[in-house]
Amino acid sequence: MRVITIATDLEHPFLRRLLEPSCAAVGLELVVLEGRQRGFRPRDKRALLTDHLARHVPPDELVLFTDAYDTLLLRGEEYIRTAYAGFPQRVVFSAEPNSWPMGPVGLALHEDPPVGPYPYLNSGGFLGPAGDLLALCAAYPDPPSGRFPLLNRLRAHQVDTDRLHGTSDQYYWTLVQLLEPDTVGLDHGAVLFENFAPRVSNFCELNRWTDDFRTHGRQSASYRRERSRLLSRLRSPSGAAQVHFASALAKTVVLDLLDEGLLPSWLVGMVAR
Repeated sequence: MRVITIATDLEHPFLRRLLEPSCAAVGLELVVLEGRQRGFRPRDKRALLTDHLARHVPPDELVLFTDAYDTLLLRGEEYIRTAYAGFPQRVVFSAEPNSWPMGPVGLALHEDPPVGPYPYLNSGGFLGPAGDLLALCAAYPDPPSGRFPLLNRLRAHQVDTDRLHGTSDQYYWTLVQLLEPDTVGLDHGAVLFENFAPRVSNFCELNRWTDDFRTHGRQSASYRRERSRLLSRLRSPSGAAQVHFASALAKTVVLDLLDEGLLPSWLVGMVAR
């Protein structure tokens, strides 16, 4: 099994102080692929990853992809393989409480009621054989938005989701998963991946919180709210193999708590061994 991440900043504090030490603590070797081109975007991760898989990874080798700047690993290969065997699909993605980046449009693409507690795909963590990942990317070289009547109707009204969200890797994988549910599963119960993003009823709240934080920093109401929320949530250990602090606010809070010695033992133990 191989663990892979992609980074443009090899000295990012979350990568160096949390992700890398956590992988070492559970006996997993982390492969860091560097995105070197200028203006590297989230969708560029897919091209870099597929090139590496095609050149260096056997098709049947299990690959765990994890985001570089806001995740850490809590459990090793034996747990991951056992949990993965419980899914009927060959590829398993992390899931989260919110439909991002499409918001209500993304909700409307799901024909069935949401499966909780984490209903929607998150691309910050996924697991599957290298050959299966390559086959999916080859079958869908671009976001398959044209396969969705709703998105075609929106496009006719000058709302082009490819133009709005085409730089998002999560947008791409969300559409692929909806078309390939027998091949691509979601970890609704956080067995492998747990996403610590806050659940919101109004999608615009996330953007407002981010803008507030960018403007006022650690004095912002959004930072104080996220710090309080995470301190409360982190009292209970995660049962997953990977945890994901999926926002600028959340990863800032986690790094601050690390500096202040306030991370709980079940997390800090993974980076202090």
